[in-house]
Amino acid sequence: MSSLKQAKTQLRRQIKESLRAISQESLQTQSNDIHKKLLGHPVFQKATKIALYMNMPDSEVKTDAIIHSCYQMGKQVYLPRCKTEVVEGRKNCHLVMLRVPSYEDVKALKPQGKYQLLEPIEGVDAMDEGDLDVVIVPGVVFSTTKQRMGHGAGFYDEFIKFYNSKHNRRPYLIGLGLHQQFVNSLPTEEHDWDLDSLVISGHDIVY
Repeated sequence: MSSLKQAKTQLRRQIKESLRAISQESLQTQSNDIHKKLLGHPVFQKATKIALYMNMPDSEVKTDAIIHSCYQMGKQVYLPRCKTEVVEGRKNCHLVMLRVPSYEDVKALKPQGKYQLLEPIEGVDAMDEGDLDVVIVPGVVFSTTKQRMGHGAGFYDEFIKFYNSKHNRRPYLIGLGLHQQFVNSLPTEEHDWDLDSLVISGHDIVY
């Protein structure tokens, strides 16, 4: 393992330990703060097609209220599904963003896949349409310079790269993070995409 990958692994472990100590009350309070800030974000306000994510229960910003707000504002909502394909005898998983017609459909989602996250199983694929405005991106840790580090699978980096290659543009990327996930700098690699802005609890939006 290279020194860069070792640094990433060590930082992920450190941040995940901090996240395990967060109470549900703190998680909800921080999520409410982030929700309020995001609603005032000018790009978010103007966007009509937004990809979000269904949060993990104990270690990510709660997104249910944000998703609900998107429907109330008349936006089209896309949620991720980890799609498995067999290539040369091996299973490969890649991220697709599928449109979910209503908030009631979101509430009816069932746990799917390796991580048992709530995922849509069908819907219009954002990759086919090519006019996605915003992707709200999860992560393990974020930096003051709008860098992001995920869990290490590269799903979002791959999705953004493919989207950019296919449509010669990419959506505006907004990261959401708890204050425990905010650091000054990150070890990054060439394939890591920087965010366009970052909404962190207890801080002003980083543009």
